[in-house]
Amino acid sequence: MALIVQKYGGTSVGSVERIQAVAQRVYKTVQAGNSLVVVVSAMGKTTDGLVKLANEISPNPNRREMDMLLSTGEQVTIALLSMALQELGQPAISMTGAQVGIVTEAEHSRARILHIDTTRLCRHINAGKVVVVAGFQGTSNAGEMEITTLGRGGSDTSAVAIAAALRANFCEIYTDVPGILTTDPRLVAEAQLMDDITCDEMLELASLGAKVLHPRAVEIARNYGVPLVVRSSWTDQPGTWVTSAKPQGRSLINLEIARPVDAVEFDTDQAKVALLRVPDKPGVAARLFGEISRQKVDVDLIIQSIHEGNSNDIAFTVTTPILKRAEAVAAAIAPALRNPSNPKSDEAEVMLEHNIAKVSIAGAGMIGRPGVAAKMFATLAEAGVNIQMISTSEVKVSCVVDAAECDRAVTALRTAFEIEAGEQGSRGAGESTCI
Repeated sequence: MALIVQKYGGTSVGSVERIQAVAQRVYKTVQAGNSLVVVVSAMGKTTDGLVKLANEISPNPNRREMDMLLSTGEQVTIALLSMALQELGQPAISMTGAQVGIVTEAEHSRARILHIDTTRLCRHINAGKVVVVAGFQGTSNAGEMEITTLGRGGSDTSAVAIAAALRANFCEIYTDVPGILTTDPRLVAEAQLMDDITCDEMLELASLGAKVLHPRAVEIARNYGVPLVVRSSWTDQPGTWVTSAKPQGRSLINLEIARPVDAVEFDTDQAKVALLRVPDKPGVAARLFGEISRQKVDVDLIIQSIHEGNSNDIAFTVTTPILKRAEAVAAAIAPALRNPSNPKSDEAEVMLEHNIAKVSIAGAGMIGRPGVAAKMFATLAEAGVNIQMISTSEVKVSCVVDAAECDRAVTALRTAFEIEAGEQGSRGAGESTCI
């Protein structure tokens, strides 16, 4: 028997008929011998409608009152789904985020989960009930018992956090697509379904706009080793598994906000290729990197800097073993990038730099937390490390530095972001906390 957490998004519970279909799926899962917690979003466009109502009252609604208002959407869904399950003869109980024990920081509209008290949840699971939980919400720990909401992607975050706290066997995310696709099928008809993807790969995709999973949910799954599967609530297709390496034990206290940066990474097997004074006109980058791609040269960071006038510098990094091939491609394409009226000018000059390293900080905790990149840059400056290139995403900041300064940079960053502190947690391998 497995303990499973299922999450259904707004489109999956968008009507009475859809809720009844979800109830049938849940019932079938329980009849197969599993224990189940179901996390749901508000029905369809309910949240958008509530936001519209608030904006009709006030152009700048109070954030506390917005949390009070928006949290009602999920409460409608949990009650209706519990009723639908009971009609099928399946014992079920609906619970709000506060009732299920989700404790958050006291930040209205963007709270992060501190911990989950699973006592009441486990009692109902062990009694054979399906527990239907309102996603997207919790309650503050400041003694005032304020209702808080988790912000964008909050229901995904709720589901994966509950799975981590319960040590569930896996967490299923049900949505309106068959799994994780290579691109948006609404834009590209040939989008392909992926059978599996790592948490690290999914974290980058999510941070760059892939909406099927929120980065906060993916990072919790990675940190606590929660297997995820993204599936369609309309079909029985197997979906896409999101996998992670076996995690080190870490505490379930401060589950989501222990720190904004979860890892400091480095790679000393790097070299830089730069084309200086490249003409500033459409198609130059496409031509350069198109040829690089055709020659099977794998590029890491790409930076373009702008000069006064009509030229740019384009620099990119590659791994050291393929530097010679990258140099040959850049040198071969450089003449074609120069101004035809003056082909012997100093445009598109190729320069190489060996002995560099890439140092990165990573973590979904950066999202919505200003100052993380600034802290990284200040830390490197204080350590006397010069930054040559910078690349950022929503969940990672990477800097190219001199290879001789890599160890000093990594040590300084680990200290600044408290990565060296050991974490002895309560998860680890073993059975569920309930069963």
